[in-house]
Amino acid sequence: MINNFFRYRFFKDTSLTSRLWRSYMFIIVIVVTAITAGASYLIADYFFKTRAAELAYKGQEIADTVEYFVDNDPSRRTLMRYLIAVDRLVGARVWLFDANFNLIAASNVDSDLDILRDNTGRHSSQPNIVKIPPANQPVRSPKTNLLDQELKQGPVAPQVHEILNNIYAGKTVNSQIFHPYFKEQVILSGLPYGPSTAPKGAILLAEPLSGFNTFMQNVYVYFIIVGAIGLLISLLLVWRQTKSIVRPLVEMKDTTKAIAGGNYSVKVHVEDAEEEVKDLGNSINSLSKSLSTYIAKMKQMDKIRNDFVANVSHELRTPITIIRGYNDIISDNINGDKTNERYCALIGSETERLERLVNGLLNISRLQAADVLTKSNTEPLPMADIIRMVAEKLRLKAENKHITQFLHLEEQTQVIGDGDQMVQLVLLFGDNAIKYSPEGSNVKYETGTQPDGSFTLTVSDNGPGIPETDLPFIFERFYKVDKSHSKSITKGTGLGLAIAKEIIRMHGATVRVQSKLGQGTSFIITFPADKVVHPEAGQ
Repeated sequence: MINNFFRYRFFKDTSLTSRLWRSYMFIIVIVVTAITAGASYLIADYFFKTRAAELAYKGQEIADTVEYFVDNDPSRRTLMRYLIAVDRLVGARVWLFDANFNLIAASNVDSDLDILRDNTGRHSSQPNIVKIPPANQPVRSPKTNLLDQELKQGPVAPQVHEILNNIYAGKTVNSQIFHPYFKEQVILSGLPYGPSTAPKGAILLAEPLSGFNTFMQNVYVYFIIVGAIGLLISLLLVWRQTKSIVRPLVEMKDTTKAIAGGNYSVKVHVEDAEEEVKDLGNSINSLSKSLSTYIAKMKQMDKIRNDFVANVSHELRTPITIIRGYNDIISDNINGDKTNERYCALIGSETERLERLVNGLLNISRLQAADVLTKSNTEPLPMADIIRMVAEKLRLKAENKHITQFLHLEEQTQVIGDGDQMVQLVLLFGDNAIKYSPEGSNVKYETGTQPDGSFTLTVSDNGPGIPETDLPFIFERFYKVDKSHSKSITKGTGLGLAIAKEIIRMHGATVRVQSKLGQGTSFIITFPADKVVHPEAGQ
């Protein structure tokens, strides 16, 4: 579980903190790796060059002595003792070759000492087992013989042969090679002994790298520890730094969300933030203040507009009533004049339309000025009965267009609300559905209780549908869908859905629209669970 959290936190999380942590970790790892690799190379290069130079210098010192022993010691006992002493003094294995690439002697320290002791008869617990060669016969341990075969026939034979060729050509050679006897890498320094024009043989000094490898392992451990400490310190610094950066950013995010939700009183506190972050926070605070001022002005202007519309509508009612009354009197006294009858009919029709518009404006102004309904002015309403009553009122209008009304209602369920407004709400959606449905189509009313306890009322038609671009605006006052999308032109004030929206708001409900061009439209009104009553359940 911890591994999964770590993997998500550091490799999948895209937050600023995680990205900064990953960046710092990557930088620290790269820096420590680069320093370790660079330091390792420099240390190794310095060690190899210095040690090879030291071995070459030592080889020059022993070349003359080796030449003397080779010429004057046929048994090579003294030569072997000398090579063993050099091995212990210099800390390097010594190989001695003749001009024919044959291994004359090698300072395989323990085995050479044993053969020397056995050949001299000292310290031998079983002197009869070792055969003592004649005085003029060279002494060589079995391990030296094995090494000679390995250098001539083993995997390093070509490399040794090339090194010896370079030495016999008068060159001093410094190289690295895998020691076939000691089974490890060694630093190899080779030089000739004897006359420079005609060397008698070659001396190879080989220093094992086991001690150096141990030293380098300690260096690597040191760099790993330092890198880990540096990584922990950097993560601590990043945590503190990101905290000072991310905290105001998170606060800015919450503030902008609050501003988007209409709360303009929130402020971003950036007094301790970095200069750039502080500037951004101050800009958000300034924006919030400007929006607050602008929204306040817009609300004031909207109130002035609504008051103006309400006042004008109220003032128009009286002259409209007078016009309608005098038009009725004139119409009753025309005495068969067809032209005047037509004019009076037009005046009457337009007067009725103007009267509906004024009543609608007064109605929506009254609803906008009202608050959400309370228990004092609401009661449980039988929705099935209300919908049946509205369908009956609209039956004649539907039959004139050969439209069939289908009712799929959930009986007994009640909604707490205002009876007159609920009837008006269902009437508005039902009338709208019949108005925009083609002849011979269907209008459907459906109700039902949802799993969360809410109650939905759906009114559907088979009309031309509403374009998606118009859906966000259909509840605005006087907004009408582009007639180019409709096959028929219908008369209306453009206030019906705006009035319905206000009634829905007062009942604490919500509305959503589903519509497809050519397939019809459905209005789904949802009443919250606390507004729903189920008498059969004893509620």
